[in-house]
Amino acid sequence: MKEQFFESLKLSLPLIIAQLAQLGLGLTDTLMIGWYGTTELAALTLGHACIFFVYISITGFSLGVIAKVSEAYGSGNLDLVRLNVRMGVWLVLFFSILGIVILANTKVILYLFNQEPNLIEVINGYISIIIWMLPFILLTYVFKAFLISVNKERIVLIISVFGLISNIFLNYLFIFGNLGMPELGLKGAAIASLGSSFLMLTSAIFYSHFSDIKRFQLFTNFFVFDQKVFFQLLKIGWPICLTIMAESGMFSTAPIFMGWIGEAQLAAHGIVMIIFAFFFMIPLGISQAGTVRVAKTIGKKKISEIGRVALSIYGLGLSWAVINTLIIVLFGGNIINLFIDHDNLNANLVIFYASSYLIVCCMFHIADSGQILFAAILRGFSDTKMPFGISLFSYWIVGVPTAYYLSQHTDLLGLGIYLGIGIGLLVATILLFYRYLLIKKITVLNLLT
Repeated sequence: MKEQFFESLKLSLPLIIAQLAQLGLGLTDTLMIGWYGTTELAALTLGHACIFFVYISITGFSLGVIAKVSEAYGSGNLDLVRLNVRMGVWLVLFFSILGIVILANTKVILYLFNQEPNLIEVINGYISIIIWMLPFILLTYVFKAFLISVNKERIVLIISVFGLISNIFLNYLFIFGNLGMPELGLKGAAIASLGSSFLMLTSAIFYSHFSDIKRFQLFTNFFVFDQKVFFQLLKIGWPICLTIMAESGMFSTAPIFMGWIGEAQLAAHGIVMIIFAFFFMIPLGISQAGTVRVAKTIGKKKISEIGRVALSIYGLGLSWAVINTLIIVLFGGNIINLFIDHDNLNANLVIFYASSYLIVCCMFHIADSGQILFAAILRGFSDTKMPFGISLFSYWIVGVPTAYYLSQHTDLLGLGIYLGIGIGLLVATILLFYRYLLIKKITVLNLLT
């Protein structure tokens, strides 16, 4: 068991750092816009929630690529590795175009949800630029999925860090107007995100084509359509997309509910969410390692190791979640101050709300980590439809209605949003755990027969 734990840790570490660097794109936007102005920070919070909901949902196909490529690589079928990557590219290209069409109507959607008109105009300028990031960032996810699956996770780390550094530099140029560039504020943050995503995709393609992994010949006969592999990926990928949509949709309702309460509360929510998203990258990176390790173990038909691999992933992820919670409790106030310019209007009010929200959020961080770990382990079994049903029930039948009621019809207000979300995440964790026990038993029996 100790060997499995350290194997999981070895694979997880570069993926954790890569995820932290990937999140750093949003974190640096929030940090630097927080220095620029409170109104812009509130607009970024709502605007980022809109685009994040769309693009993170479509990344479900890249997670499907991880599962299928890892299984193919574990069984030694290199042709199937290439076909899954190629059809994954086709899938995300199509859905990125659909995402652009949806996000082009963000202004209308925000008016329907009765958001403040002055914020909507600022958000619309941001969205009109950043929507063109979608194909670049989604294709980057597919190539990262391929690299993770063929034991090139350190390259994923390098690409992610390169993207983060690029984003920081471009933010410095275009948000504040340094080195002769125009001062564009929130629009500058959108330009920086667009530029850094393009650079990450370019570097991933360059490495895949010119390094030692060119033996996979990803770009040979690129426009040849493989119907069987395409629809297999679509079959495993769409429930993952809908699962992510259910979860991210629950989190995306939070800024809408918070926007009905007040601008200071919305700005505080933006800070709290980026802090927890940062710490969430650790169990998320571990969960990606879980999908890879479980899928490869099944591909190699090592029946006796399946349970130990899954347990090592969950134990590692849960341990980190506990450590994260302790860090937040002890140093939360200091972390919040990093995002605030105390000379800005309402700065003290934003700090007050953010501090109270941060403590309440600690209660659901462990549950949030649990659900992502079990969902990823189940993806390693290619089990995606039932986890989607569990997520839909937990987040939209339990989580969102509870968050709405507690925030809009009780004195809890913003705190009620976090309590409702926490309850939904806890229900999901429990149900996914029982699903894992069932699917592991079925898989072992199928491999034995």
